[in-house]
Amino acid sequence: MSDHRTPDAPGMWKAAHGGYGVMFDDDGEPAMLLFGPGAKVRALDSIGPYTRLHPGIPVGSAPVPNLPGLWMDKDGSLYFLSDGRRVWRIRDNHDWMAEELGNDPWELSKHGPYTRYSIQAVEEVPWKPEADDSAPIHEGTRTVHLPDVRSFGRLEQDKWLAVKNLEESAELVEACKQYLKACDPTDPSGIGDQFDDHADCLACYGVNVGGELGDDRDKARNGWISHVRDQRRQAMLGELADVLQTVGNLITAFGITDEEVGRAMDDCLERNRRKGRL
Repeated sequence: MSDHRTPDAPGMWKAAHGGYGVMFDDDGEPAMLLFGPGAKVRALDSIGPYTRLHPGIPVGSAPVPNLPGLWMDKDGSLYFLSDGRRVWRIRDNHDWMAEELGNDPWELSKHGPYTRYSIQAVEEVPWKPEADDSAPIHEGTRTVHLPDVRSFGRLEQDKWLAVKNLEESAELVEACKQYLKACDPTDPSGIGDQFDDHADCLACYGVNVGGELGDDRDKARNGWISHVRDQRRQAMLGELADVLQTVGNLITAFGITDEEVGRAMDDCLERNRRKGRL
């Protein structure tokens, strides 16, 4: 992530001297609503620098927003509930805004249920590898045979189910990122450091995990890193299964047949063959 002197696009931002807020177009001029004080700021450079934010992973649900934080209704609009119980609609479809609503549970329930999201900083990295994306890739390709996917639960043909696929995909992305960090030799998530902290704490109580063990401590440390990596891989596979199951629900709810899925995959394969990727 990187700091910005001022926000360069509408959306959620964290101001170093103002906290969380949303930047939006206010009668043709950029403005920032700060969620904490509920204040609108036009002198954006006075409270910077800024970090760009976006919805993270789902962390709960409710008929109406009932805890401070970021919420999404069944139609995909975003809301923010402040510590002072003030509610703002901050995105409607693709338009960012700062519309304060009355905290009326009856009115809010008309757009429910709501999903609460964590707020994360945007990792500003290229969306694809630096190599030319059109270059054909042959090594390691295979045909993936998926197991049967059972659809169940709420099977309504509506936007909620489509958004549910987005939620599950976001959770898979986060699980993949955690697994990749566990596989990185530089240990960016500090798994080894956490082991050392625990080992030192145990040593304070007489458990023999100190430096006198020599190579044994290094082996234990590496074993712990391997254990956490395996746990994160299982978590990633669990999220992958959730994505496939939710896609199965969408296929059922939208009346898509297995034959239509097969033809769509054949068409996808042909498009990529024409682009030289196969």
